[in-house]
Amino acid sequence: MNDDPQLAHCTARIGTVLRGKWRIDSLIGVGGMAAVYEATHRIGRRCAIKILHPEIAVSKELRARFEQEALAVNQLGHPAAVNVLDIDTSEDGSPFLVMELLDGDSLGKRARGSGGIEERELLRIVSTVLEVLDVAHGLGIVHRDIKPDNLFLTSSGGVKVLDFGIARMKQGGSNVHTRTGAVLGTTPYMSPEQITGGQIDGRTDVFAVGATMFRILTKRHVHEGSTESELLIKMATQHAPALRTVAPSVSPEVCAIVDRALAFDLSCRYPTARAMREDIERVLGAKATPHAPAPVSFRADASSPISVDGPTMVAPAPGQAMQAPMVVPVPPRSAATSPRASSNPPFLIIAVIGSLAVAVCLAAVFFVVRSRAPAEDARESADDETSQEDKASGSARTMATSSTTSTPSTPSTPSTPSTPSTPSTPSTPSTPSSTAAPPPTRRPASDSKYRLLIKDGKYPFCVTSKLKHAYPVRTNDEGVKVCSGTPDGPIPIDGLKAYHPSQLQWQ
Repeated sequence: MNDDPQLAHCTARIGTVLRGKWRIDSLIGVGGMAAVYEATHRIGRRCAIKILHPEIAVSKELRARFEQEALAVNQLGHPAAVNVLDIDTSEDGSPFLVMELLDGDSLGKRARGSGGIEERELLRIVSTVLEVLDVAHGLGIVHRDIKPDNLFLTSSGGVKVLDFGIARMKQGGSNVHTRTGAVLGTTPYMSPEQITGGQIDGRTDVFAVGATMFRILTKRHVHEGSTESELLIKMATQHAPALRTVAPSVSPEVCAIVDRALAFDLSCRYPTARAMREDIERVLGAKATPHAPAPVSFRADASSPISVDGPTMVAPAPGQAMQAPMVVPVPPRSAATSPRASSNPPFLIIAVIGSLAVAVCLAAVFFVVRSRAPAEDARESADDETSQEDKASGSARTMATSSTTSTPSTPSTPSTPSTPSTPSTPSTPSTPSSTAAPPPTRRPASDSKYRLLIKDGKYPFCVTSKLKHAYPVRTNDEGVKVCSGTPDGPIPIDGLKAYHPSQLQWQ
């Protein structure tokens, strides 16, 4: 659908009255699901009204997801969550929400302005956002779409978290089902498990908060891609770059917080929004238990300890003072206070020589292990490619000699994404019925246009040449892993070659 007709339809509502009491005064903005207006109640109260697009309102799933926003916000009851005052349906059948009217700008718009967002101001904003998320997670609500444009900065200095429309709720929203292959969220801020259809919990929102901070501090996304499919693959398979490598001017403490929030491995990420907020409050000066990687403490004098994360320390930018000394000052000791040094110089020499010998041995072991790792990785990669080709050729021979055909694959059940398969346990098609043999499932040759994206032995996607398109791997009703949603229909993955994320394209 073109933008102009949609904008014209939304603009045509200006001046009309909803349900005989809400006069539409102006259009604030138009999104993919709804339009937001400034309106005035007949008693003079100003508000914001969010109206679902008519073409979206015909979907029961999307209507339920829109209406659950009011339910989620009502359960929160937090002052930093935008207040929903009423929910109703317009005369043309479009559901709408009546919300408090906010005065200010989104975090994204403020960051794009000339002044930008200072580091400490960003920490203050994120601390409030994490407080809201902590309450939401305690109620079983996961926002799933935290990003700069959904964080609103009011003119009075407050923060509001917007758009709980795609939030996942443990209770009260169980009637909302996700269509097969549907991706809910904004790709540059989505966690790996959210993209690949894994288990979603509060750590998904923690990742999105980290991606938001990364965006504001670096003026770029965690990963960049020329196409949506390429970006999806990068977000699903690649670790986020260390913040200090992209923005050296950011303080080491903030780098440590963002890096942990963006951890690819769930076990390395902040366990809760509260844990991340406590670290931010610690940096801002409040007393809280640290959850970021254990810092190295230096003491410049007897009364001023300075905490600096060793791995994230970088050289200061021109004109920037070091935030912590790299060398611990040691007061000089006289001969009278150092009898050991004056009376046993051979002992010190022996200790120094012994330490050097141990260091040399450890370095030798390190380089030997490191030199062997690439060779082993190369052998493993070669073995994997050989295994994939053997499987493809073996599957082709089986198809040529077998007198029976496999049961056609069907897409997996919409409500439950399947777990990506591993090369070591390929799925086997089910036995056909003895009364009637169904037509065979389409099986492309191993050099066809589809390949399997391999990451840690798993296949989260089937991708096309040059990463033009990516399709999810699903399990059909017979337990066969298939490439779902392709124009050619469900394709069994056991006949496809592996494709590694390090390859940008294949010929």
